Amino acid sequence: MVGERGLGPVLAQLAAARPALRFHLIGHSFGARVVSFSLRAVPDRARYVKSVTLLQGAFSHYAFADRLPHDKGTGGALRGLQRRVDGPVVACHSPYDSALKIFYPLASRMAGDSAGLLGFDERWGAIGHDGVQAVPGAPRLTLDTALREGLPATGCVSVDAGSVVRRGGAPSGAHSDICHEELARLVVDAGRMGR
Repeated sequence: MVGERGLGPVLAQLAAARPALRFHLIGHSFGARVVSFSLRAVPDRARYVKSVTLLQGAFSHYAFADRLPHDKGTGGALRGLQRRVDGPVVACHSPYDSALKIFYPLASRMAGDSAGLLGFDERWGAIGHDGVQAVPGAPRLTLDTALREGLPATGCVSVDAGSVVRRGGAPSGAHSDICHEELARLVVDAGRMGR
């Protein structure tokens, strides 16, 4: 609701008032969910959102999929909306994020969203734990590779940030370990800033 009915319309109003503005959306955890769902309010042919960077996003890794692997007749909640971004949608993930590796699927099960054993059914994995899933052509890069070779110009890309997003104690692990120069450089690269 906050993304689709709050942030999204605000972006549209700003873009209408100031057409030269370029928006680079960045969100951590549920903030990643907010900026992603704001894309629902972006008109199909609008080009004002120039990049989206998701740091340890706390929402489904299938969100951008046109078809779910376990239900071919259904797509993710944000299916195809990466096409409303005039640049890449970068999903940073880390295997050291216990909040998203363990607690996100468990919470999904408790909410009645999963029939999987102990809630660890892969259908309910978080984008911040293992990146974008079931989006054909979405590259999977290490952080070092992304920084060295750059990001794709458009579409979804998963970046394993586990080389820096790795510190944190119980129970959330490295979920909030996002203050790193390398991640800041990734945001700048995603936005094609300084070019």
